[in-house]
Amino acid sequence: MRLRNLLEAFGVVAAVAVGTLLAFGLAEGGDPSVERAIQALQSDPSPKVRAQAALLLRQKAAPESVPALVARLETDPATVVRAASAAALGRIGDPAAREPLARAANADPDGEVRATASEALKVLAERLRTRARPVAIEEVQGKGSPAVKLALREALYRHLAERGFPAAPPGEAGALRLKASVLALEVAESGGRVSIDVKASAVAVEPGGRMAAMSEGAAHLKTQGSKLTREKEEQLSARALDAAARMLSDELAAELR
Repeated sequence: MRLRNLLEAFGVVAAVAVGTLLAFGLAEGGDPSVERAIQALQSDPSPKVRAQAALLLRQKAAPESVPALVARLETDPATVVRAASAAALGRIGDPAAREPLARAANADPDGEVRATASEALKVLAERLRTRARPVAIEEVQGKGSPAVKLALREALYRHLAERGFPAAPPGEAGALRLKASVLALEVAESGGRVSIDVKASAVAVEPGGRMAAMSEGAAHLKTQGSKLTREKEEQLSARALDAAARMLSDELAAELR
């Protein structure tokens, strides 16, 4: 609540809007670009934009943004940016944020920042306690060839591991089970251009059978090239599904943390 009040006082919307995401740019497949948000956090002259960038990085729980967030927490002249950076560091859950947050909680000149950093330390401790949740992904269902479905499964394993959910060892009884499906896979070829649209879903289930999280993600890919072969179609479909898997993993990780 402290952070929300501080953001509102500075005219920053706590729930990062679609327009803000577009302002930071979109990566292939429509995924909000973490790299562009980091750039904005580091160099944009507007405190409002820097705070919005920190909020986006908090929402995305992007581990690669930790150094930039620590730098803003420790040096940014704007109270709202330091507070938003502290909140993001707590949510991301990187142990490297513990000491910077502790320093801010004890010594930041602004009471709101100190309070936000103290709360972020509690969130960080909880994230670290529950971070390593192994995941077992079942055989992917739905549209596409076996190779395409395998590509989605491998992409989900890779992206989830980057977000703190490693692949479960064989026979791991306490692992989350992930049921993934390719809901749509449309390939069109015209005038030397190939267009691929994919949509996928994933449902995470606790060991006891309770649904823990669910998500859907879509991606669109266009490319130019020679005549479309089956092998090339599967390669391009795998690229599009990788983009969809990034979106699924972001949303699942946010729900499961």
